[in-house]
Amino acid sequence: MDRRQPFAEPARPRRGGRLRNSKRGHGTSPKHRSLVPASLGLARAGRCNRGPVRKGSAGVTDLPTISIVTPSYQHGSFLEWTLRSVILQRYPKLEYVVMDGGSTDKTPEILRRYQRFLSHCESAPDQGQADAAARGFTHTTGEIMAYLNSDDMLAPGALNFVAGYFAAHRRVDALYSHRVFVTEDNTVDSYWILPRHSNWLMSRWDYIPQETCFWRRRIYEEAGGIDPGFQFALDYDLFVRFMQRGQMRRVNGFLGAFRRHAASKTAGLIEGEVHPEVARVRREHGIRLREWHRLPELALYEWIDVRSRYFAARKKTGYNYDRLWGGLLTDHRLPEW
Repeated sequence: MDRRQPFAEPARPRRGGRLRNSKRGHGTSPKHRSLVPASLGLARAGRCNRGPVRKGSAGVTDLPTISIVTPSYQHGSFLEWTLRSVILQRYPKLEYVVMDGGSTDKTPEILRRYQRFLSHCESAPDQGQADAAARGFTHTTGEIMAYLNSDDMLAPGALNFVAGYFAAHRRVDALYSHRVFVTEDNTVDSYWILPRHSNWLMSRWDYIPQETCFWRRRIYEEAGGIDPGFQFALDYDLFVRFMQRGQMRRVNGFLGAFRRHAASKTAGLIEGEVHPEVARVRREHGIRLREWHRLPELALYEWIDVRSRYFAARKKTGYNYDRLWGGLLTDHRLPEW
């Protein structure tokens, strides 16, 4: 498996099938749990993808600057994995900002160790995740932007892929990928395999995986940036504004990993429950859900669930996500560059 390549091209399932909400885990038999799927090393992302930027394919000066902000608070148990998943991309034109809300766990110690790899870092009380992310972006200048929560991770090679994709698709303003779920100990336990992007679907139902989404600064500024008034649906609100003004794409692979744990914001939600902030986004952007919309909503759930279960069942769960990184995420030694 080539670990320089960023993500999997999911298996192509047979047509048909029914599904329900894919937030449930999709396990495999115990005999497969030590296997790392070779397909997670593939770098193709649909027919039009040109693949990741390779060494020697372009000079450093030709690469776009990528700005990533990590809002953080009391995630000392996961933060180092997040930092390493960004820093170990070894992307030559990276601006990495960490905005911590005044954590009292081991976060300050971790940030001191990695401070020389960060373009900006501060730890002070804030007004929440959206406020931290929005202020963090004021310290950046990159042409491509993203924010990565302090319990999530990027896939190996993700930044090179993103740079190459935007260079090859000048009209695309934002991109995202399928989603892989990991547990508190980095075990991959399920997936979201998403359909091709549709503004109509994705503006009505919040399925865009935030940890995999990258966008151009031009669309961020045109859309007005992150609204600090949100605490839960800040990404959904931002992406709806992107869809209203520009072009989004779903690439056929995995650019990052979403961690599920007891302290996460989504942990307390009941399956099928609509968060008040999601309803607020729909209301503020004039997105009306009519009675007949229940049919495409259920069809979307079914589509995602069948394909996610199909993909997971092919020996693609039960392994440690760090194995894709060759053990580098849990290696506490600092990079030597």
